[in-house]
Amino acid sequence: MLFDSVLAFMAGCLFLTGITALFFYTRTGSAGALQMNKGRDTGGQAPVFLFDRDFLIDASPSGSALIGEYRGEMGDLDALFHVLGRQFPTLRDAVSTLGWNDEMQVPALQDDAICIQLKNQHGLTRISLETVQIDDSADRFGALERAAQAEELHLLRSVARQSPQLIWQESVSGNLIWANAAYLDYAERTRPDSGDTVRVWPGTRLFTDLPLSANDGAAPFRGRLSVRLHGEAVEHWFDITATSLDGSTLFYANCANDTVRAENTQREYLQTLAKTFAQLSTGLVIFDRERKLTMFNPAFIDMFGLPVQFVAARPTLEAVLDRLRNMRMLPEPKNYLSWRDQFRALDRDGGDGAYAERWDLPDGQTFRVSGRPHPNGAMALLFEDISAEVSLTRRFRVEIETGQSVLDALPDAIAVFSDAQTLIMTNTAYGDMWGERDSDKLDLQDLRAALRRWKSRSAPSEFWRQIEAFGQGRVDRPRITDEIALLNGRRLRVDARPIACGMMMVRFHTIEDRATLGAVKSLPDQSSKAVGR
Repeated sequence: MLFDSVLAFMAGCLFLTGITALFFYTRTGSAGALQMNKGRDTGGQAPVFLFDRDFLIDASPSGSALIGEYRGEMGDLDALFHVLGRQFPTLRDAVSTLGWNDEMQVPALQDDAICIQLKNQHGLTRISLETVQIDDSADRFGALERAAQAEELHLLRSVARQSPQLIWQESVSGNLIWANAAYLDYAERTRPDSGDTVRVWPGTRLFTDLPLSANDGAAPFRGRLSVRLHGEAVEHWFDITATSLDGSTLFYANCANDTVRAENTQREYLQTLAKTFAQLSTGLVIFDRERKLTMFNPAFIDMFGLPVQFVAARPTLEAVLDRLRNMRMLPEPKNYLSWRDQFRALDRDGGDGAYAERWDLPDGQTFRVSGRPHPNGAMALLFEDISAEVSLTRRFRVEIETGQSVLDALPDAIAVFSDAQTLIMTNTAYGDMWGERDSDKLDLQDLRAALRRWKSRSAPSEFWRQIEAFGQGRVDRPRITDEIALLNGRRLRVDARPIACGMMMVRFHTIEDRATLGAVKSLPDQSSKAVGR
């Protein structure tokens, strides 16, 4: 045969250049394929293909027409499998298992009068459709092509008709030309219930706000529209896309109810946050991943006096800090640039990095500033005006230090116990008298521990038991006083009296001599027979 002779000639001429051999073989192979079919009296209608692996080298006119529509969407060999796959389901496996210089016949699934002949010649695969009856070969091959086209058309119609996506076609004037089942279902649900089970072709457009994009040559419509169904108060939202098709418009509508609800929920959540932030007395600013200002509340503006136009322009973190520095609303560090860069050191991936610092401004204001990065790379800064708190703390500290200095200046030893009988304050004279110079030990002492120390350094006296009972008494208990003697011979006048908040103050006054003691006893209010003794 001519085809075999050409292949043999090519095998003997492999030393020629690849391009020349391929061109020669392609032209000769095509002629041989067509000549073979002519020899079988097929009238040139039998599709014949010649493949080098997946690449189509040559094909008969009927073969090119058979797969020409699909070659742009898929490969040459895949296009052939797509067209013949229904009638020859084992064709792909047969081609993949075809050996070197091997031949194979693939029968049709339903038609015994047609088959596919496979032949491998020196690595090239020849695929031809053949019939048992030569006279009706043209009709059978044509019927095969028409059946493949009809099957694909049926599939496409079924996909479009049964798709959950709303698909419909409108004319230039907006009249409905075609619609799938999903569109017709929504169109029926927009009309009042009539009790009629027969589907009526929609007389009006389902989406009345949809523009006629194909009328004036404008760009195809793409947007979100809603439709209200009969008897339902909630609107149904759809994302609609339009494309031009032969003077008409083809529309696709995807249900967007979940997306709209999610967006509304997010919008309401952000509005709630904005209202909450607006009521806060704490200044709040949020910077995104690029460290641009994305959110702020009025308290931040009031604290620093920044112009609204400035913060509304979404400045960067560095720009905000620089602006505050120019307004003298920042502390004055030794190295401003390194101080500013510490904000960049915060982990943008939401790690453990955090910022906490107290800003003492030149005008006397004090801010507590805290910041923490978030997992999405954003960062929030909180500003609390603690000027009043710091001023109050300083005043309390001054008052406490003043009171302690006054106590230390008194010659009498003084000890103050809380309502829980804990020693909370003494003066210098008390430390000199009882050996309590270490102020750190005050928190560890109570009235009983103090009584043990007092008893160990004084003569036995029932007055110590009275003081212990006095410390456990009520708030309005009367004052008690008595005289005790120390082991070193000194005599003390001990006075216990209640003070504010249920606390008790014990005062130790040194008696210089017996004459002084007699003079003190002669006074009515200094009698040793005190109330409660």
